[in-house]
Amino acid sequence: MSATVQIILSLITLLFLSIFAHIAAPRLRLPYSVVLVLVGFLLIPLSKVPFFSYITGFQLTSELLFFVFLPTLIFESAFNMNIRRIGENIGAISVLAIVGLLLSAFFIAFAGYWGLRAIGFEVPFVVVLLFGALISATDPVAILALFKDFGAPRRLALIFEGESLFNDATALALFLIVMESVSAGFHGAASLLHGLFIFLSMLFGGTVFGFVMGWVFTRLLQFARHEHLQITLTMLAAHATFLLSEFISNSLTLWGEHVHISSILATVITSLIIGSYGRFKIMPEVQEYIARFWSYAAFVANSLVFILLGLLFTTLSVGVTDILPALAVIILVVVAARAFSVYPVIAALNAIRLEQPIPRSWQHLMAWGSLRGALAVTMVLMIPDTLSHPEWKQAYSIKEFILALTIACIYFTLFFKATTINGAIRRFRINELQGLEPIAYREGKVYVYAQTLLRLASLHDQPLVDKNALQELEQKYTALYRQAYDELSSDAHGFAAMFARVLRMHAIGIEKRMLKELYAAAELTETGYRRVLGKLERQLSLLERELTGPLNFKSVRGKRRWLRLGQIINMSTDNLADPADKYLYYRALAMCSQQVASQLSRLAEHEGLRLFDADKTFADILGQYREHKNLALAKVKDLQQRFPQLASRQLEIMDQELLQSQTLSLEEMESSEVITPAVKTVLFGELKQQHQSEC
Repeated sequence: MSATVQIILSLITLLFLSIFAHIAAPRLRLPYSVVLVLVGFLLIPLSKVPFFSYITGFQLTSELLFFVFLPTLIFESAFNMNIRRIGENIGAISVLAIVGLLLSAFFIAFAGYWGLRAIGFEVPFVVVLLFGALISATDPVAILALFKDFGAPRRLALIFEGESLFNDATALALFLIVMESVSAGFHGAASLLHGLFIFLSMLFGGTVFGFVMGWVFTRLLQFARHEHLQITLTMLAAHATFLLSEFISNSLTLWGEHVHISSILATVITSLIIGSYGRFKIMPEVQEYIARFWSYAAFVANSLVFILLGLLFTTLSVGVTDILPALAVIILVVVAARAFSVYPVIAALNAIRLEQPIPRSWQHLMAWGSLRGALAVTMVLMIPDTLSHPEWKQAYSIKEFILALTIACIYFTLFFKATTINGAIRRFRINELQGLEPIAYREGKVYVYAQTLLRLASLHDQPLVDKNALQELEQKYTALYRQAYDELSSDAHGFAAMFARVLRMHAIGIEKRMLKELYAAAELTETGYRRVLGKLERQLSLLERELTGPLNFKSVRGKRRWLRLGQIINMSTDNLADPADKYLYYRALAMCSQQVASQLSRLAEHEGLRLFDADKTFADILGQYREHKNLALAKVKDLQQRFPQLASRQLEIMDQELLQSQTLSLEEMESSEVITPAVKTVLFGELKQQHQSEC
């Protein structure tokens, strides 16, 4: 069997096993990543059997991890992050990713150096610092999956993920600097200045290059109006940014020094720009497919990385029993280093009060829930086999020693930390409802059960429905509805303001859905869509903060005006020069306000919501939205009077809506095999030509 066939068979087998691991993880009540590593362990003895020896054909290499898997994981994570929410928490993310990581790395270096000496291991300080640099970067994969399962706050998950994305860049920069010091030697101030230059050039260069690549690919997405082209462009954005950063770092010099660009930071910035701004250039019908494509790509990458982490144990040439005391010392040091990099940093950040304070319970989970993963393995595999140091006296190489320490720390975080996160979340009460969330919970139950009863009532006229089963379900959900109603009414005193905020959030959700539909139907320009959506998201963000706790940080003082519904949407259209764009903008505002008024009116009819002066709350909000609709309609009529040519624009919109309706009808007939694909193609061509001739 050729080596290529063995690699392909190995890859197929690993992916096949990852499916079973994903199915088994919920039943075993273990994180998916932990089960994958266990599967990798089980493959070790199996790979010794001659028939299954091909399993080890596909192995982790530094090139595979660094140039294939890492850009994929970075892009998927950053593409789905909200850049506005990152901006709101940039202080916490930045200090943890830069200051926190540096503190962790040097704490590991000093404490690890003296700890190893205390048990008889003579390891050079710079070697321990090299290990500290690579092991301090966190991996959020398993933690974020658990956060989703147990309902941890979104802000906490955002800080975890943001820190992981940006500290990867810091860790790699420090790692490369220290590795150069190990090989070239330390020369005092000259080495420090050289290292500082590399560090700053990597961070600054990565940021600038990331912005440039993000802008370039955002423009390309605007011109590539085809689903396959746009998906391919996102894939190229991730890997081209990463590879070009590495190429520039190896080619560009300034004053005789190589100008390093952080490929990780550049890819993060590019991904954030495409996810937050380039997303609007992607055709609405393609956005869902792109999200699913990258979710699948990340699933494959993570599955292979973690299952191969189990197999990586077979590559160790260092006897574990020989260095077991060293492993125990290093694991304790790494745990302590994480705490040292979290508590002081967050305490200082909370004292400044530039952002919403991070609760103590969150800090506990941040200190304990730090896992290690793909990046640590990537960096340790980048260490040359021949790397040496004059003070290195061990029988094995520096790379072999650091690899053993890295694997031990990764296994500890996966098998011990990850499996205890559930208990930590409950112990610190992180998943408990806080602030105004209890009223949202009770109101949500009443609303869901009311909708269920309405649905059951609509089934009475259907002849094939079993009346006894229907009656049994109605009795069940009537009892649940009454119970939820009693819970809500018993705690209703003083919750009127809370209910108003919850209702406002619901109204904003209706607006956002309506805006997306209008944009997808080309009834709203990109500029108008982004303008309205941005204001709605700022409003929603502030309401969410009040839902989970008090707004007690400085920066919100100037933003409280957004909490007034009358200022959700600024009627200014200074950045819309074309009268047709203004017309679509105000038309969209009127339609959104009308949609909210319609749905809230139906919601107000539910008996369970007629509590704590709910009628007045509904009346106030409905009145404000109706006022918005009237203002927007007045703007529309004014534009129509001043620009008579806009009548043709209205005709185009209606004609486009009719064409979409006709297209859907053709697709339904084809899927039902009423017409053949050939007939559909001919009819669609005729309809399109007819609409174009009329326009």
